[in-house]
Amino acid sequence: MKKIILAATSIVLATGSCSVFAATATGNMINTVTIADDCTIAATGFTTTYDPVVANASTAQSTTASVTTTCTAGDTTVVTLDQGTNPASTSTPAAPLRRVTNGTTFLNYGLFSNATYTTTWGNTPATGVSGTGTGSAVPLVIYAQLPAGQNGAAGTYTDTVIATVTY
Repeated sequence: MKKIILAATSIVLATGSCSVFAATATGNMINTVTIADDCTIAATGFTTTYDPVVANASTAQSTTASVTTTCTAGDTTVVTLDQGTNPASTSTPAAPLRRVTNGTTFLNYGLFSNATYTTTWGNTPATGVSGTGTGSAVPLVIYAQLPAGQNGAAGTYTDTVIATVTY
């Protein structure tokens, strides 16, 4: 038994010490990753109650909505809001006149990029909100306001506005 183990050990040692390679050469492998310009956008509309008889007879109803973009770091972005599905006949992309509707009854409202409700958030590069991508989610507040003194039947009024991020 000792002879068999000794013979096996001798074979392993003999083959392990002998090399079949005589030389080596190297080469460079270049790996490349391209980061694509990309953005995602998500929007949440507002929900509010409007009281044309008491609370909003002489006071506007103010509320907020939001849009969140996630864009590649360093991307220059512009977020725009379209005129909605019920714009007034004189509405334009730069000066949207948005309206919520319940059948054939409309209530006017505005979307603004500032808390003083003076800068309309429109659907052009000049009336959108500019930013820079960070690679993380960037929330933006949309200030919404329904003017005072509007009349309408009780019910639910809706509009759909498309938010777009251009990068």
